[in-house]
Amino acid sequence: MLFEQLPLDIAMEPAATLDNFVVGANGAALTCLRQMSETAQPQLVYLWGESGVGKTHLAIAMGLKESDVPNFSSDRLRYAVDDIDTLSEEGLDKLFALINEVRVHPGATLVMTGKKSPAEKFVRPDVCTRLTWGAVFHIQALQGEMWQALAAQAKERGLEVTPEAENWMKNYLPRNIKILSHLLSEMDRELLAKKKATVTVPALKAWLAKHGENI
Repeated sequence: MLFEQLPLDIAMEPAATLDNFVVGANGAALTCLRQMSETAQPQLVYLWGESGVGKTHLAIAMGLKESDVPNFSSDRLRYAVDDIDTLSEEGLDKLFALINEVRVHPGATLVMTGKKSPAEKFVRPDVCTRLTWGAVFHIQALQGEMWQALAAQAKERGLEVTPEAENWMKNYLPRNIKILSHLLSEMDRELLAKKKATVTVPALKAWLAKHGENI
């Protein structure tokens, strides 16, 4: 069976940066965000795509600090707002004001993320129009690159992931690099305690079973 949700703390380890983002097919978006970091141009960027593709990682790298919409402050230049498709009317009011403030303050930047394209007109018109005032990128899910990245992480930790374990993960776990990276980190701790260094299907099932998942 597929797992709809794993009981994992998916906070990024280490801290999310542009340098440790696994690019895949998102090179143009990463290039734009690097330029934004260096020159504050463009001032606005909207990133959209399904859950687990790395939007929050990029938002953190570009200034995300709080879960709600921040107020503009002259002491702060970098802003990010995650999951704008979940905002209340009050949140949308605050986002509308923040976009306007960023636009009139040279050097200020704002990255926004959501699950839908502006073309779907998923928020009220005054906000939706402003999403296209800057650059818009569809952040695409990793394919083979994700497994290459996980293999590199495992090697760096001194772990061996058996081919059977990798295939099991591909078939039964969410294709979400944050979840899988954290799972690999937790497996590393558990195997280290047992003085082992091989991730096998039984080891994966045992770890998940201890955390309340039924296979």
